[in-house]
Amino acid sequence: MLKDITRVCEENDLTYMLAGGSCLGAIRHKGFIPWDDDLDLIMPRESYDSFILLLRRGALGDSYEFNYPAHKEDSKTPYLKIYRKGTLDDELYNENTPFPKGIFIDVFPMANVPRYKLFQRFRSLISDGLLHISTCVLYAQYPSPLFAEYVSYSSEANRRYRIRLLIGKVFSIFPHWRWVYWFDKFNSSLRPTGYLSVPNGRKHYLGEVLPTSCFFPVSYSSFEGFKVPVPHDYDSYLRNLYGDYLMIPPEEKRERHFVYRFKC
Repeated sequence: MLKDITRVCEENDLTYMLAGGSCLGAIRHKGFIPWDDDLDLIMPRESYDSFILLLRRGALGDSYEFNYPAHKEDSKTPYLKIYRKGTLDDELYNENTPFPKGIFIDVFPMANVPRYKLFQRFRSLISDGLLHISTCVLYAQYPSPLFAEYVSYSSEANRRYRIRLLIGKVFSIFPHWRWVYWFDKFNSSLRPTGYLSVPNGRKHYLGEVLPTSCFFPVSYSSFEGFKVPVPHDYDSYLRNLYGDYLMIPPEEKRERHFVYRFKC
């Protein structure tokens, strides 16, 4: 899947980079983190929008399907997901949604952020609020008995889930597609300032703010024997996300995804 995406990007002069755990895997393991099970990319907004147009025109061929935030078109997440047809990677909370359920790659758009901290914090409140509401409305609009059963085994997890369901029901006055669409439009509204963030990233809007020079021009690393682009200053990028990223975390602190059906 990554090779197919790379082909389309190279043919159309689009920029992408490995992000998050995929970037960490490239630098620390020269491939997938052994316990990781997905792949994350980031794109500057101009390349991201152009890439979506190409996907709509069939640039990846008939082996793929995708969804992303669009006007009156619902999306599981407020960013682009590309799925391989004929596969299955079904997460617990995705049990009753109408979205594709194949093995996927996440593509996050990068957002221009204000230069000054005060304005960064203000926009962070709005961005993170929209993101949280969209997740809560997703849970309420497409309830999953399997996920509800899973969280019931932990009183704290069950409490948080019930709160999210309540928030989701309150804000379901607007359908889920509107919340992800508003989140996406809000984070694409600024011109370049010299600072970027990945609002959908693991540390959300404010926690991912870095100078543009941290990302561009891209550097390259090896990933499963394949040459891939990574942020220019990947050391600063990874330290911001993980601290001492070269240290292998203990098993109980390793990130997990909750998949109950899988086929490749």
